[in-house]
Amino acid sequence: MGNRLTMSPELSEVVERARKGAREAGELLDRPTEPFHSHLAPEVQAVFREWRDSGEFHRVIAEVIADDPELQTL
Repeated sequence: MGNRLTMSPELSEVVERARKGAREAGELLDRPTEPFHSHLAPEVQAVFREWRDSGEFHRVIAEVIADDPELQTL
């Protein structure tokens, strides 16, 4: 059994007005029109994937966050 989130028509209208206002103020970027394409060479992508999959990436991120109290609240 899945959950399906729904919004009331009133809430949908408020959300759309907020999005429109944010877009007009330059605070909300339009969605990309094309799928993401990496400009990194396949070899470089492989190195990053290996780094991520090794767990080392997450260890380094945790270390950086631990050293900066402001990042701990994000």
